Amino acid sequence: MAMVTRNATLALLASSLFIVPISACTTNSATTETTSQSVSSTTALSTESSTAFELTRPVLISAEDFDLPIIGDGKSTLPAKVTSADNIEVTITDSSRIIVLNEAIAEIVISLGFADNIIGRDATTTLAALESIPKVSSGHDISAESVLELRPTLVIGDTRSGPPEAIQQLRGAGVPIVLAPEVWQLSDIAPRIKLIADVLGAATFGKKLLDTTQIDINDALNTLDSATASPRVAFIYVRGTASVFLLGGKESGADEMIRSAGGIDVGTDLNLAAFTPLTSEAIVNANPGIIVVTTRGLASVGGIDGLLELPGIAQTPAAKSRSVVSIDDDLLFSFGPRTGELIIRLAQAFKILTTEK
Repeated sequence: MAMVTRNATLALLASSLFIVPISACTTNSATTETTSQSVSSTTALSTESSTAFELTRPVLISAEDFDLPIIGDGKSTLPAKVTSADNIEVTITDSSRIIVLNEAIAEIVISLGFADNIIGRDATTTLAALESIPKVSSGHDISAESVLELRPTLVIGDTRSGPPEAIQQLRGAGVPIVLAPEVWQLSDIAPRIKLIADVLGAATFGKKLLDTTQIDINDALNTLDSATASPRVAFIYVRGTASVFLLGGKESGADEMIRSAGGIDVGTDLNLAAFTPLTSEAIVNANPGIIVVTTRGLASVGGIDGLLELPGIAQTPAAKSRSVVSIDDDLLFSFGPRTGELIIRLAQAFKILTTEK
């Protein structure tokens, strides 16, 4: 990709080190490769000395270990009339054939009980539960023809979905399309859940999902260990194959998760924009003790060794202690039912990397 904005969708290639998986529940979305790496890492760790364990990096937070709560029963009370984020009033009369154009939106639709109604998805929606569902896009650019071939009764995306010409063509063909606002902070999660629940004619279960999600987030924030020092954390968006290297800053989405997990987002601390071109001077000045990357980004630079050899990064405290957190691409920016658990896992990772030296 020649240009990267916050629409970039962010899975894992092995690094040369063992991986410490922070795991919990059941499988939702991960590759076989990731699973085998985690298993082999655990096996290797069990036979190594405590010294070897202390040197293990990076910490992997894998989407396969996160439960997606199912709150609703998949039944709609329709018709429903809502206002799309692009100020278009949309009337929905049928939710039997749904296309989802965003990973986080797909999570909410599934949590409300409508998984069996999803008949299409965009390429950035990588939940394992939807692996067999046809794709209708390349990245966020949807193909109007591919959508129409699936005969949807409802399409749900967000304001990144496009191009506008395709959206207009589909609406012209009579397809109800609702675009939700983008979400880059915790306070924006509730309005998105409410809108999607209203779209599906499932307001009662939407309220339950909203309450459950908010309780999980509040519990996560309240369980942070105040005795743990707040590490300086840099989110770095990397696509080595495209020579794209960006430092996350204010309103990147990653900044909200870093702060919520008890870290100091260095990009925000330096008053940087959401995604700023990464320079050696900038990352050295940022002085991160921990680096957060997505698993696909880490893979694109050849794993942790490749990442830590990048100009400027090699001079950071994070590089010297090999303190890296790799988060599955579909998880970091989901901002939905799994967010509370992610905050807990990320805080655990920060604690691991600030105490195991």
